[in-house]
Amino acid sequence: MPEAIEGLLVVVGAALGPGRWFADRLADGTRPAVLVDTAAAAGALRDRDDGTTVVATMGDDGAFTRVVDGSRLDPGPAATVVVAVPTAAVPQVLRELAVHVDAGTDLVVVTSTMTATLAGARPLAGAARLWSAHLLFDPNVTADDGQGVFVAGDGPAPHWLAAAIAGSGGVLRSGTPEEHDAAMASVQATTHRTLVAFADAVTRSEVDLETLWTLRTPLFDSLFGLTARALDPRQQASVVAVQAAAGGTAGELLRASLRDLEAEDFETSVVRVRDRITGALFEELQASATAGIQAAQARRRGISRRWRDGGLVGLRRVGTEGPVRVGRIVDVSPSRVELAVLLVGPSGRGALLDGPGLVNAQRLGVSMTVRTQSFGLGHIELLPEAELAAVLDEQLAFLGRDVRFLVPESVAGGGVARVVAQFDGLRDVRLVDEVVRTGQRSVVVHVGIRADRDVEATVEAVRREVEAAYAWPVGVARTLSRDVFDVAYLGPAGTFSEAAARQCATSVGLEAGDLLARATFPDVLAAVRPGTIAVLPISSSASGLVSRGVQALLEHDGPLAASGVVDVAVRFDAYTAASRPLESYRGAQVFSHPQGLAQCTRFIARWGLRPVPTDSTAAALALALAAGEPAVALGGAGLATGDLHVIEREVDDLSGSITRFVVLGAPGEFAPQRDGSDPTLRSVRIGARAADALPLLGVGGAAFSELLTDDAGRFLLISSAAAGESSDAGSGDVRLLGTLPWSPRTPVVRVPSS
Repeated sequence: MPEAIEGLLVVVGAALGPGRWFADRLADGTRPAVLVDTAAAAGALRDRDDGTTVVATMGDDGAFTRVVDGSRLDPGPAATVVVAVPTAAVPQVLRELAVHVDAGTDLVVVTSTMTATLAGARPLAGAARLWSAHLLFDPNVTADDGQGVFVAGDGPAPHWLAAAIAGSGGVLRSGTPEEHDAAMASVQATTHRTLVAFADAVTRSEVDLETLWTLRTPLFDSLFGLTARALDPRQQASVVAVQAAAGGTAGELLRASLRDLEAEDFETSVVRVRDRITGALFEELQASATAGIQAAQARRRGISRRWRDGGLVGLRRVGTEGPVRVGRIVDVSPSRVELAVLLVGPSGRGALLDGPGLVNAQRLGVSMTVRTQSFGLGHIELLPEAELAAVLDEQLAFLGRDVRFLVPESVAGGGVARVVAQFDGLRDVRLVDEVVRTGQRSVVVHVGIRADRDVEATVEAVRREVEAAYAWPVGVARTLSRDVFDVAYLGPAGTFSEAAARQCATSVGLEAGDLLARATFPDVLAAVRPGTIAVLPISSSASGLVSRGVQALLEHDGPLAASGVVDVAVRFDAYTAASRPLESYRGAQVFSHPQGLAQCTRFIARWGLRPVPTDSTAAALALALAAGEPAVALGGAGLATGDLHVIEREVDDLSGSITRFVVLGAPGEFAPQRDGSDPTLRSVRIGARAADALPLLGVGGAAFSELLTDDAGRFLLISSAAAGESSDAGSGDVRLLGTLPWSPRTPVVRVPSS
């Protein structure tokens, strides 16, 4: 005899029912195990074969043949053997197992007829210690918690079996085989016989069965449903064996009951039977019946509810982990469910033929045919929402996109990727690229977007999430005299200037106040008065000086005091009135604010577009809608409507930039700035001729200076040198706007000292 493998466990019949229950709880990887079943059934256990656990079939000589590679194993006697096969097959299996059983083996036979089974097994068990075990529940569909396992045999249940039962939440019950079988005569034999008799009587009715099922009550529903358990062909051998073990007791009891029912009025019979059940037990039975009926109805209620609300559902066969069908319920009959199957395609590359998923299905090249599939109502269950989401994550394809974000320079690209990764419906999120420019960081993150999502809408939602996580900093001194201000900006609404006005309102702590849209730059400056401040674009990280803003400041003849700056992230998309290929717009007019046209020169040149300056990006969008011929408008992201369509995203030359707005108010409206030793305070001057700026560059010796000019000679000079006193009005040549918290990198918030 070969040397035994120490502690070896053998489970015969390990693929289904009680055998699977024992295999799951005993073959836990802590000791060597062989899971045995027929060739057809063992295939379902292949994933359990990991070296410690072996999946095999068994021949007449007791040798094991490994399923994964066909190799033969002969490990010798086992420490533990569990036999979970039909009662009729037990003798043959025990004869084959003889080479694996000796005096040190614990042999457990799973059976519901203990006396007869143990008597037949005893001569075949040799010197092994022998027990029988009966799971008093359905191991395929019922949770273990609180469920009983009856064990009888050669002494108390072995410690490993008791530990397995307790560890799964079950309750170990012990006794003699005779006590078990006597109880089973009523618990099983009488139950089976009663259910079969009930089904026999119902099917003898002159009313056809489909009508009976349609007009069923909850009590009939539950009771008739239970008959399927007694009539199940897979359980037929066990049901018949239980009747044989009962020795006719169940039949005698039922016949006596029927005779009594015939001999007295029915009400007397009801009272007579009820009086045999104690009060406490009767109340427990009522509670159990209510719970059982509610459980039987719960699945039907849930399915009907999802049919009415039209929601997406996942259906799976009851008690299995088999394939899930995902779709929408289109009809529910008394016995069937019709499902429009919307999840199509292979696992990991599938699509959902519904809503945005239809467009993605075309991209993926999967079948666009929606099939209707019928299921027996009693055979399927609804997946909980969390499980359905997991199925969609596993089955659906994820469409890759590289998404660009503009964030403050101080924000790391890895931090952006972590924020994006938390977004629902995304996978494979990783940082692709990041570039630091003046005052900002351009971050490119790759995302996989689940195929049931609108790709463009998801990208925009993710962008908004990042914007909310990383607000752009501002450099504005708080007001001295009031908490409520109006803010004037270059309108109309929907422009980058409005975004600057909103940021400014937040930075100076406005509790209320209006945002005042004005038609021109001079109108914006004219609105400045006590109680009203303004924001005006003055420089761009992409195109430099905002000439019209500087010119308006030079021409303004009233007193102004500049207090700080607001930076606005700018990203331009191309919009059209019709959703057509971009190629069809080659040579068309393109409308935008001059600064927008200046920041998108490569896109304009690539498609041969004809630039047409407008007062604002909002006006450009309106012109594109009203144009009688194909036209393109360049505007900020997220402005698409039912009439406006995005034909290309991020058309800026630098894939995003920031525009710096200067914050202006009446003299005395803002708190004084700190002294000039603060490295972020800068004197800010503008002028009409660049030559006038050259003498100012040397002021302060080693002072930091930054000079921006345009083609017409206008300039913006920022210097760390002491500014001196600000003039109340411009001279027309050079104008000192004031000392501002200005930084070429990240601006900072300035508040007055208390």
